[in-house]
Amino acid sequence: MVSRARNDRHNGGVNDYRDQIRAAEARIERATPANIPRDRRRDVSRPPGPSQVVSLTRLLNRGPATARFFLNLERDYQPLAHTRLAGQHLYILNDPEVIIDVLLTRSRSTMKGRGLQAAKALLGNGLLTSESDDHMRQRRLVQPAFHRERIAGYSLDMVRRAAQHSDMWRDGQQVEVVRDMSALTLAIVGDTLFRADLSGEAAEVGEALSGVLEGAGGRLLLGPAAMRVPTPGRRRALQSSARLEAVVARLIAEHRSSGDTGDILSMLVAAQEDGTGMSDEQVRDEVMTLMLAGHETTAMTLSWTWLLLSGNPSVAAWWRQELDVLFADRDPTMADIASMPRTQAIVAESMRLFPPAWVMGRRLLADMEVGGHTLPSGAIVLTSMVALHRSERWWTNPHQFVPTRWLGANGSFDEGAPGQPKGAWFGFGFGNRRCIGEQFAWTEAMLVMATLGRRWTLERTSSTPVRLRPNITLRPTSDTTMVLRRR
Repeated sequence: MVSRARNDRHNGGVNDYRDQIRAAEARIERATPANIPRDRRRDVSRPPGPSQVVSLTRLLNRGPATARFFLNLERDYQPLAHTRLAGQHLYILNDPEVIIDVLLTRSRSTMKGRGLQAAKALLGNGLLTSESDDHMRQRRLVQPAFHRERIAGYSLDMVRRAAQHSDMWRDGQQVEVVRDMSALTLAIVGDTLFRADLSGEAAEVGEALSGVLEGAGGRLLLGPAAMRVPTPGRRRALQSSARLEAVVARLIAEHRSSGDTGDILSMLVAAQEDGTGMSDEQVRDEVMTLMLAGHETTAMTLSWTWLLLSGNPSVAAWWRQELDVLFADRDPTMADIASMPRTQAIVAESMRLFPPAWVMGRRLLADMEVGGHTLPSGAIVLTSMVALHRSERWWTNPHQFVPTRWLGANGSFDEGAPGQPKGAWFGFGFGNRRCIGEQFAWTEAMLVMATLGRRWTLERTSSTPVRLRPNITLRPTSDTTMVLRRR
């Protein structure tokens, strides 16, 4: 009987896994345009670049070597480099003018790259992964939730939730900063975008999201075919996606039963029910995407910022002077952000050094003349924010944490103060692919840093350098434990 029960559980697990694989492949199939071009040209001159072996080993490393790979390409190959990966021709764009030309000016002649095609297996066809007409329709539907007037309302929830989070901290307590900031930003996404309290599910949702990110990140540069390779990583990613999908299904069901609560999920459900919008799968895909993008990128920005401040105590003291003047006896508001140049500068500098979205890829839909070379239709073009943000061509002391570079002569925050060209700084992307949640994320980062920073100092407990892991986002790894000191 015991053996039979064990076999039943085993067979059930196998069947669940097979169902997850079929669902993932169906999502890729539904969301992938027909007749995707492939670059098989032999009559074109390719620019120089690293060998396929070097590229494969560096890109699959998914650690500091991956970041160094792009930094070295930017240094050694201008304005672009060529390599091959998994049978595909890749062009790495390393010059700001070329980046603007291909990814902005001629963006309509491109589609999403292979990494986001692979992500469709886990996230479906949401705003992050959708193309052309689907993307524009979904963007128009979601856009009202990110208007400035809405964000002003969200800002109250951001400060309230950050203050509640602060109340749970204890002097001398040790926290794992990535996990802690992820829990906070997930709760804020729940409060603002879904009108749902996700704080009690932070551990479960956080673990599932981490599994999805790890799975998608491992296939970021290999494309959809990687999702068909049976590995333990694929199993974990699909199981994580299934757990996350269960939470999303509950949120959707609750919104259907409770009616319009004025949040973005209500808008999606209403669009579905009045016949103008979305299928069940599309609502699910959009919520999955918003849950991921709405909290992960800001959590990484906050985590990197705390780690950088801990390693640069003089900068931290300089920043706290601003907080002490403005917020001696109160929490910040959205109206205060314009008067917080030092806070804006430390976050911008954190995003320069460790951009949460660290690589951007597109597939060409037509031949392009770029940098004296013909890039054939079907070729993959990549650019790395890490490489451009740390280029010695455009930045003074590019590897150092220098927030003052972002301040103008009058001490105000100015994105153009460092003197970098357009295309050498794009923390939120640009063009019709510029992050729709940019204002939301920027406001959240400002208010959370100020709300927590006026009360606490965070000190890293280890002196070993923090390693980075390029996933879908750029995550800190190794020991990121920090001790809380009440101010």
